Amino acid sequence: MSESKIFLSIKANDTTIIHRGGITGLWLSLKVLEKKYPNPAQRPGNVTWNLTDTSISLDWQGEDFPVLNWLIKESFQIDEDGLISFTGKKSHSLTLINKIHNHKAINDTFFRLNIFYRKRKVSCQSFKINNINFSLKYKELNSYVHQTFAEKLCDDSGNLSTDYVKIVSWLYPGGTVRHAKLNEVNKIEEKVEYAFALLFLPLVFHYYILQAYAVKTYDDRFIRYLIVVPEVHNLATAATRCWNLKSIKYVDLYVNNLAEAALKYYHYTQDSSLPINNVEFCQVLLYEKLNKKSQQRAIFDIQDFTITPQAIKDYQFICQHFAKNIIFLKKEGKRKKFGVKVNLIRSIIANNLALNLPWWTDFWENIYEINPLADIDEQLIFNRKGLFAMIEQDKELEIYQNFILAFHEALRKIYAKIYSRTKAGEIPRIEREYERIRSELGRCYDQQSLEDFLSDFLARAGLNSALYDQWEEVLPLIVSEVAWQKTRKLALIALASYKPRKFSLRNIPIKFWTMLMSINYQAAIFFLYQKPITEVFSETEEILQKSAS
Repeated sequence: MSESKIFLSIKANDTTIIHRGGITGLWLSLKVLEKKYPNPAQRPGNVTWNLTDTSISLDWQGEDFPVLNWLIKESFQIDEDGLISFTGKKSHSLTLINKIHNHKAINDTFFRLNIFYRKRKVSCQSFKINNINFSLKYKELNSYVHQTFAEKLCDDSGNLSTDYVKIVSWLYPGGTVRHAKLNEVNKIEEKVEYAFALLFLPLVFHYYILQAYAVKTYDDRFIRYLIVVPEVHNLATAATRCWNLKSIKYVDLYVNNLAEAALKYYHYTQDSSLPINNVEFCQVLLYEKLNKKSQQRAIFDIQDFTITPQAIKDYQFICQHFAKNIIFLKKEGKRKKFGVKVNLIRSIIANNLALNLPWWTDFWENIYEINPLADIDEQLIFNRKGLFAMIEQDKELEIYQNFILAFHEALRKIYAKIYSRTKAGEIPRIEREYERIRSELGRCYDQQSLEDFLSDFLARAGLNSALYDQWEEVLPLIVSEVAWQKTRKLALIALASYKPRKFSLRNIPIKFWTMLMSINYQAAIFFLYQKPITEVFSETEEILQKSAS
């Protein structure tokens, strides 16, 4: 049996995670072309291929260049809108907004110089998400460098080159020449079959936008891209994951940290019909500009993540119960620009999960570290239901639940006293009390200060059934048997996740709801959770309509 013209294996010792990604991209393309051209006679040189879970082999007859040129041109195309279209990724099945997102991401990371593509014109497409109208601009292309790469793989006689192929950054992320004078001797070189595989790398990558918590509008010039590079152990499984990504919504392509990008990739690519059993590994690359005057983006950070099955399950749970990303319009000058607000608390928890830490680790410290000026109260209202759900399902927190229940009961009693002192027509000063408790907790700096706070807090609340029924479990968390930092974190989570029960919403004056909805309509709805506001106060129907419009 003769050797294959090209043979690639993800098990080869000289491959990296980048090579294995390229091999996966080639596998994707060949699998789709197999259905499009089922008969080898329909293909140049009667080219055939054999695809296994770990390898690819290609064979053909005659000259090499026509075969490679056909495979490349069939795989790398441009659609009628001037957008990059990868046959293997089934780009035609993506929504238009996701096509534009991928197109712009590839242009800004792989094709950083205009010598790598030919632009047709700048186009603009309009979209509407959650009643928000906005538009995205992009460069329509006539061609790009991938489409003519067969010339680099073959010699003057049209046969596969026997020399190493010089690699640049659009083919291998980070493969940049740092010293122009040593250009010819300082470039990365690859075997011709690996250079061919690397061409297909963009197919297996997934692209996210790193969005700081600060509410900023979309600006092409300053976008920071995250690229998820999955480790591949099985080519068929990796291909299915890539195809599953078409279901992701545009607003979910925005994340607050690299860890959430990694988790989000496995969340959306996981086959819901299959159990989650395997530990996954991936790299996340951060592309951004050095400063505002920079014209090109470069790799600024690379992080490796080992994602456990439990982390994927927990993140899936988070996505079900926590608030989603929100698209908004903001007036800047004479125009309104759109932006996407990422859920800060979900991102903090996702970061902990990806690092294999308890989800509540450094909860409060991380909020202030990411953005000290963040609207924390609004975030907690948005995510109160999710935090409560996390506590209820977290097995690790079971040993701390009695403390959280005691804290919740104390809060309930303190709030009840405030309501009992509130005169008719006045607004109960719950928010002020909440902020006071939060501030006092934040000022606890050692074991003694935390014990002083908890003693005063529990004493002000009065009789506490959760406390005196389970004092043996709660006491170690109040005194020095457990690290005071952990107790403070638990107290903060208990404060954030408190959900009133057996309380009539009719006791809240209509003035309070009018004020809350004038500040943030969605916050009012989240506060009520599953009960429509018009069922509570019929007078609010007109306010609701005004707020929605």
